[in-house]
Amino acid sequence: MLTQLDQERIKVLVADDDEQVLECYLEVFRDDAATKNMLVLDALASELFDPETEIEDQPKFNIVSCSQGQDAIDAVTAAKDAGEPFDAVILDVRMPPGIDGVEAGSQIRKLDSDVKIVFVTGFSDMPFEDLQRRVPPPKNLHYFNKPLSFSALAKDVVSMVRGN
Repeated sequence: MLTQLDQERIKVLVADDDEQVLECYLEVFRDDAATKNMLVLDALASELFDPETEIEDQPKFNIVSCSQGQDAIDAVTAAKDAGEPFDAVILDVRMPPGIDGVEAGSQIRKLDSDVKIVFVTGFSDMPFEDLQRRVPPPKNLHYFNKPLSFSALAKDVVSMVRGN
């Protein structure tokens, strides 16, 4: 579990065949003024509309992106071989023309049993239970449907990695 927020960096791999979606991910996880402003607005909204919500410091992210499942597997392999594994992997379920995100997730899980995997899809044709069966363990697996709130996804990734 990460303990020092001042030095906390969460390493995230994002794989999606849609370049515009990849750009949205990069915008959310990027360490720049626009992203910081968005996070401040989210925190203010939480404070105004749900005063019981605790606002946590936002860590910094190291983000790597690719557009195909096999590229994601290769990136996880390279990161693990370098001794710098990913904390979380976000996979689109469908990424034609290569292997889909579920198969990529299954192979990634064999490479790294601790990495948190988030599936994102615009099609809900695979029940979450099937994903849990194919890419265990369920505690390290999450699922979002498109359209999604990218800032909510970022918060979920932070929560998963911190073990909250």
